[in-house]
Amino acid sequence: MLDKIICIVGPTASGKTGLAIELAKKINAEVISADSMQIYKDLDVGTAKVTEEEAQGIKHHIIDVCKVQDKFSVADFKTMCYDKIKDIRSRRKNVIIAGGTGLYVNAVVYNMNFDEEETDTELRKELQSIANEKGNEFLHNMLKEIDPESASSIHMNNVKRVIRAIEMAKNVKLKSVHMNEEKERLKQEKSIYNFSVFCIEQDREYLYNRINLRVDLMVKDGILEEARKVYDMNLPKDNTCMQAIGYKEFFPYFDGKITLDEAIDNLKKETRHYAKRQMTWFNNKLDCIKLDGSKSKDELVDEILRNI
Repeated sequence: MLDKIICIVGPTASGKTGLAIELAKKINAEVISADSMQIYKDLDVGTAKVTEEEAQGIKHHIIDVCKVQDKFSVADFKTMCYDKIKDIRSRRKNVIIAGGTGLYVNAVVYNMNFDEEETDTELRKELQSIANEKGNEFLHNMLKEIDPESASSIHMNNVKRVIRAIEMAKNVKLKSVHMNEEKERLKQEKSIYNFSVFCIEQDREYLYNRINLRVDLMVKDGILEEARKVYDMNLPKDNTCMQAIGYKEFFPYFDGKITLDEAIDNLKKETRHYAKRQMTWFNNKLDCIKLDGSKSKDELVDEILRNI
C-alpha cells in the first residue's frame, strides 16, 4: 500500500474524475468524491456524477448520501471522509480523494476542528453593517472570494446565511488575508494521514470550451428534466440545490421569463465564472503540486506516481 493518500483537485471540467479513475486502476485504489453537489441523490446530470460505465469498476464513495431536502455540512463531509478512509485502508486498498469543493478538501487535509466554532459578535455586526451600507451583492461577493462553494449555493438576499458562511470561513482559517502565513501554520495541523495534493491546471480558453461542450452534453442527457424536478419540489429558496449552478439557471425559463437558449447560455456563463473562482481558490488556499492538464491521463498518472 502507498504511504500517502492522493488528492486530485481542480476546476470543474478539468478532468479530475477521469484522472482519478486511471490512477485508481494503477494503484488498486477507491475514490472518495469531494464534491458538494454529488452528495445529493437524483441529481446526476447537472452534477456530472460519475456513471457506472465511466467508473470502470472503480468504487466511488460519498456520492448519493442524502436527499435534496437534507442539509449537509463541511463537518459532515470531514467525518464521513475519515470513516471512508479508514474503511478503504482496512481492506488493503489505497485512497484517492477527487473533487472541486476546496473547502471539503481543506477540512480533511488540514484536520480542521469544527467543534470549536465561536460566534464573533463584532464580525457579525461589521458584516451586517456592510450589507446595510453597500448592499447584499457586495457582501455576497466577499463570500465568493473567501468560499466560492458556499457562495454558489447561497442567495445573496439571504444575508443571515451569507454572514454565517463568512464567519465559518474565518473560523476554519480560510480568510484571504495573510494566506501564506496561514498555509504554513495549517501545515502543522494536518491529520494522522499523509496527503499528497495535486491540482489540474488547464489553459483558460481550453477549459471554457470544455465547459461549454459539457453543458451542451448535459442538455442532451436530460439536465432540463432534472432541473424541472427540483423546481417542482417547491423547496425553500435558501435550499442548497435551489441555488446550485446547473439548476437555478433554468428556473427563470420555467417561469416564462427567458428562453431556453438564454437559460443554457446563462448556465455556461455561470459555470465559467465558477471555474475561474475555483482556480483562484486552489492557487491561494491549498498547498498542492500543479499538473499540466494538456498532458494525457497516462502522462499525468506517471507524474503523480513520481511525486508521491
